[in-house]
Amino acid sequence: MKRIIATAATAGLLLLTPLGSTAASAAAPDGGVLGPDGYKSLHLGQSERAAEQTGLLVDKKGGGGCSVYHLRPSEGKPNPGGGVFIESRKGVAMITGTDRIHTPEGVTMGTSLDRVKAAYPRLKKIDDWIFETPVPGARHGQRYRIAFDDQDQVSDFALEAADRGRCDS
Repeated sequence: MKRIIATAATAGLLLLTPLGSTAASAAAPDGGVLGPDGYKSLHLGQSERAAEQTGLLVDKKGGGGCSVYHLRPSEGKPNPGGGVFIESRKGVAMITGTDRIHTPEGVTMGTSLDRVKAAYPRLKKIDDWIFETPVPGARHGQRYRIAFDDQDQVSDFALEAADRGRCDS
């Protein structure tokens, strides 16, 4: 059984969700780039109103100071629970990747752990299968959080602000 990561909409925390098989490619897809400050016209720290105006967001959920949106379907398929987390005071706090998105270093769904370690020498294990690393070139403490399945391939990844506010509790 493979594990993939889902982001808990109510807490903004990355959690495991067991699923059957996932098809993943190790090659960078043709979609957009996630990082170092955002994805396309969507940026960390951007207000909810400005984020909505990008046209990239659909299906708002949540409340209590942390709203969760999905990227529009044309941006690719995220893992369950993934999305764009927007903290009411701090703006966009986290953007999760999809099967069409990659980091500037070429990391995407299906990238091997060895390849991720080569791309991010400061990669640090924070749980059995979750790692994080500072975003290269970031000026404000942004980080990537990357989860791996039981075959050591990326099953989910996200760009996070250094302070996710209420989207972190």
